[in-house]
Amino acid sequence: MAKIKVFKQNIDEELFIKSEKLRINNKTVQTPIKSFDMTKLRKDTLISPSVKGVNEIFKEFKSNQLHELTNGKRNTEDIYKKLNTSFNKTSKDEINFCFIKLIDKTLPEEKGINIVTNIAYNKSDATPLPLLDSFFNPGSDAFKEYEKYTDFMQRCIDSINRLNNKAILGIIPSKMPEILIKDLIDFYHTNNITSFVFDFDGKTHSGLNGNLRELMISILELDILNESFTYSCNTQRGKTTRGTNVTKANDILVYNYGFDIMGDNHTKTKFPPDVAKKLKERSKDSNIRLFNTKDYGHYRHDTLEEAIEFYPFDETKIPLEYFQAKNKLQKDQVQRLFNSERIGLELLKYRKLIKENERTIKYLETKEQITEDLGNFQNFRNDLNI
Repeated sequence: MAKIKVFKQNIDEELFIKSEKLRINNKTVQTPIKSFDMTKLRKDTLISPSVKGVNEIFKEFKSNQLHELTNGKRNTEDIYKKLNTSFNKTSKDEINFCFIKLIDKTLPEEKGINIVTNIAYNKSDATPLPLLDSFFNPGSDAFKEYEKYTDFMQRCIDSINRLNNKAILGIIPSKMPEILIKDLIDFYHTNNITSFVFDFDGKTHSGLNGNLRELMISILELDILNESFTYSCNTQRGKTTRGTNVTKANDILVYNYGFDIMGDNHTKTKFPPDVAKKLKERSKDSNIRLFNTKDYGHYRHDTLEEAIEFYPFDETKIPLEYFQAKNKLQKDQVQRLFNSERIGLELLKYRKLIKENERTIKYLETKEQITEDLGNFQNFRNDLNI
């Protein structure tokens, strides 16, 4: 198994925002950085090259789909062809991660595991272990589930290591009770895994402070901070406050927990039928949600005229009229790309502030949507004592 190289690590003195250089599969990237969902990339939508460098893709499998692959009714050729369509939109020097999510309780046996790990390995520069949707749900026996979880992960690790020249990324499920996170990190460490993906599962950081604290404590106790990086996936931006059109940007705040890379949210929220119907109707009228770097709010705009007031025409090459596309898929893709680009540009400022030993917190204090959170992040940084 290859190792991810971490060097030139710098940490802000007042907030746990890191900037370090990662070398993964002979490719190099500077953090903090925003990962782009490669399925959203478009030839007609130009993104600033300064924020690019990491991409991700998510692939879900149901047990019956894997069963068809293991019994010979289907082969993986079509899967790879579809993945390649997205990968062809990325650059060769960019780092890519392919996440596989198994979404029901029936876990695959050896042949199915090999299919899953082969896809993740072949399409990733460091191989993420599978995300499992059916573990650690409310009311379950967490300790029994932990044994099943680590047993399955061990089988996946062994599958990858049959022929492996890449690093493996351990998955930390946010649904796992915080009392088990140290054990899970230790389990991964015994398998020579020192970099981790924290799956927020469509939640914000605010209810997961204990889990995130245990994650960092475990890394520090093993003394592997200088040889590990952390990846945030399925992070939620948050909910709009009733009576307003703005959502506090909880997504970008996860960098205050030391995350090097943040991906998109790929989870599908399930709503009662009546709520789903209302949301669907509302989305027809107002489906423009854009990140405002001036105050760190995600704003819902009913019209393009409203968006014009803050639209950064001089900082992006994405035309404003793209957000008025009749094609809902195109509109969604463009919004995702715009918001990822805006977050990426903010992270460039973080890097510069840390490199020049400037006070990042002074910069963040100008973002009125998040100022109330900064005290907690300062306390978290002070507790780490590094």
